[in-house]
Amino acid sequence: MVNPRREFRGRHPLTAATLSAILPGFGHFGYNNRRAYALIITSVGAMAAVLAYVSTRSATTLLIWGVSPFRLRLVIAGAVVLLIVRIAVAVDVYMTVSRMRLLKDQGARRVWSVARVVVLFAIVLVPHLLVVRYAAAQLHLLSRVFAAAETPAATPSPAAVVTVPPAAAVVPETPQAPDPSPLVIAAPTDTALPRTWDGAERLTIALLGGDGGFDRVGVRTDTIIVVSIDVDTGGAAAFNVPRNWRHLTFPDGTPAALLWPDGYPEIANAIYGLGQRSPEVFPDVEDPSGHAIKSALAQLTGLPIQYYVLIDMQGLVRAIDLFGGIDIHVTESINDRIRPISEGGPLIDIVVEPGEHHFDGLTALGYVRSRRGSSDYHRMTRQRCVVEALIDQNSPLEILLRYPSLTDIVSGHVQTDIPLDRLDELLALSRSVDTSTIVTVNFIPPEFPRGSAPIAKVRAAVAQALLGSAEEANASLADSCQAPE
Repeated sequence: MVNPRREFRGRHPLTAATLSAILPGFGHFGYNNRRAYALIITSVGAMAAVLAYVSTRSATTLLIWGVSPFRLRLVIAGAVVLLIVRIAVAVDVYMTVSRMRLLKDQGARRVWSVARVVVLFAIVLVPHLLVVRYAAAQLHLLSRVFAAAETPAATPSPAAVVTVPPAAAVVPETPQAPDPSPLVIAAPTDTALPRTWDGAERLTIALLGGDGGFDRVGVRTDTIIVVSIDVDTGGAAAFNVPRNWRHLTFPDGTPAALLWPDGYPEIANAIYGLGQRSPEVFPDVEDPSGHAIKSALAQLTGLPIQYYVLIDMQGLVRAIDLFGGIDIHVTESINDRIRPISEGGPLIDIVVEPGEHHFDGLTALGYVRSRRGSSDYHRMTRQRCVVEALIDQNSPLEILLRYPSLTDIVSGHVQTDIPLDRLDELLALSRSVDTSTIVTVNFIPPEFPRGSAPIAKVRAAVAQALLGSAEEANASLADSCQAPE
């Protein structure tokens, strides 16, 4: 029979503990082979089952898990339980081997042994802490940003609703002569009903860039983009609405329409703040500001608008600085000074010439906000270019490494009425959208005039864009980051 003490004479307890911490049971060989085999079979079997399950899930499913609070809490609980198991197994083999070797850890030798155990526990602890930290950051983001319950969609007046006839509705011409071939009844090809979002064929979201500040009352939405997605096909269109259009109307019969029958006299970027200043005009809703801008944009475009997302400028600055800035191709000369975005903050001097530039957060903000020597329409293009650069110039790995900090920025600077319990549906829908085929329309001169919003013309352009005929809708599409002429 093998003497266990002699067997372990050349192995240090820390080595055995490390082996069993890496793979439970691996360090137990020679001491208790039954326990070693049981631990290894259990741990390897569990890991194989988890890997097999995850590897057979689609990328969409894995992403959906990331927006499920229940699954995130399950991940945290699993990480904690696994950590306890690994520590317990490592401690078990360490104490056992120490007793079998009859080590006499006294004085400096005991201190050194304790230090090595601490290092071992740190190595075991770090990956579990990372998992818990990332999952907790995601939970914090979801709870801070997304709504707890469904909010009412803003629906335009019935006469203003844009409808797109489906291609399948086209009836072929009847042949002039009868077909002499035998009559064949074809089996139905697909009886599945088209997918909808609560009965609607399209999901439409208003994306807003807020220009609030310490020296201003309320929030002005200087960036207004309406994104509409065909729920069944994934086809999408984006409409950039000028901030300075006036007389946007509200759906018939609403208190706002009765108060301003000819449209709200202020410019479009003040409508969100209108909900903050006069919530009584938008009764029976939890978010008067969001409902105000959704209602006005629904009436303008003829599209029911289900949700909105608002990002303020300070969040954009922090996000750009988090990733070390962005590279921008500038197409126009800009020399301007922008006032501070925070109390006691510096003035933003933006002096650039056409060419390649690297911008930090404040410089990028000055670039998108400047109107000196240019116009709101130029600024609309610059805003889109900055957002695209921030997304395109950072790899998934870079985003992952900075994700906890990014969630802090997003949770503090993003507001939306998208309900938390529908994020999985929204994420699945977004995966079906081909971003390279999105029709993007800028409502800019000369096709669309300044001043009062040309509502009838906008609705006609929206209808054309949803049919995929963007060139007919607007001759000036924003398909590249070039300033409009």
